[in-house]
Amino acid sequence: MRRWDSDERFTGIADASAMEPRVSALLDAMSRSGWVTERPEAHLLPHLRRACGSEWLLTRERLLDDGVYEVTVSLSGDREGVHVHRDVIRLLSSIAETVFFVRQAAPGVFECVTGVLDGDPPGYASHGHMVRLIVT
Repeated sequence: MRRWDSDERFTGIADASAMEPRVSALLDAMSRSGWVTERPEAHLLPHLRRACGSEWLLTRERLLDDGVYEVTVSLSGDREGVHVHRDVIRLLSSIAETVFFVRQAAPGVFECVTGVLDGDPPGYASHGHMVRLIVT
């Protein structure tokens, strides 16, 4: 099966095991009790509001019981030239820490984990955030 419209190889050049230790470190950190930090409205919301600029309207935010900070945005203007997944990643990058993972989970739904792992600069304790950004 093709990986994109002009794919003629149908396979890549390598596996991704070179990055596996750091991805595993993120998974290990995520499973620690208390790793997700409190008060995302204080730690994340100001950065997201600034990053929205004039392109996005932040219409809702709430902390769910499972620790996911759910943020809903909509485009404030016309969609011409908008690449939603790229623009959402730009928006989420405003809260990126030393580790940053984003996945489009469904149309208009993007899930993000960002944080600091043990040993990462600038020397803070390991902690993180889970964000679900919904584009309406």
